[in-house]
Amino acid sequence: MEEKESSKDYLIIDNMGRVKVPSQLLEHANIQSSAAMQFFNYKDYIVMKQVEFPPVLLEENKDKNLTRTIDNLGYIVIPKILREIHDIDLHDEIEAKVLNESIIFEKKREQNKPPGLLKRYIEPELSELSLLQIKSGRIKLPDFVLKSLDLEEHMQLQFFIKGQDTIVAKKHKYKFLTEGNLFFTGQSRVIKKDKYLNIPKKLRIYLNIHNGDILEIKTTGDKLVIKKAIKSY
Repeated sequence: MEEKESSKDYLIIDNMGRVKVPSQLLEHANIQSSAAMQFFNYKDYIVMKQVEFPPVLLEENKDKNLTRTIDNLGYIVIPKILREIHDIDLHDEIEAKVLNESIIFEKKREQNKPPGLLKRYIEPELSELSLLQIKSGRIKLPDFVLKSLDLEEHMQLQFFIKGQDTIVAKKHKYKFLTEGNLFFTGQSRVIKKDKYLNIPKKLRIYLNIHNGDILEIKTTGDKLVIKKAIKSY
């Protein structure tokens, strides 16, 4: 699979907990100035994704809000709670790159410290991750997902449940109701014009997914795997 990745940049955390994101990274990730950016904790990484509908929180909950606005110079504050989780201090250097229209931050490793085994396993997984915002009960499938699963507009997908937090979508078949640890939900939807896919309402209710939420989208074999992104507070 061809991933959409820019060259790496190294950014410095300033006295205000901000970084200045280079314009080339913003352009590569299709991020506009003054955009609302949602932050997520994903294993060893901090993920930043543009959203259209930032949550409205009371002033006393401000510190728990992982949404920040990027200014017209490219400066944005990385939430303190995420900097603490990843042991990132003021003036530390972090690595930044773009994967699938998300900007990925990681604390820079020491020159003489080889990357651990965990790093090698996470990188391929992260390259296949896309964070999509659900609007009007639907998501727009990225081109890399369509290509990876050989999907086209007007194709029908069947929806399965895996565990308590995962939706799996596969090309329509007529023979099976269960497959391994996947349980068929009886729901199916067609990929609409402009690559939109509706997530059945019953499944959105089951996973507590609401309009404006961010979903983790990955491909595994012939499966489209969908989970609600978990914020770290």
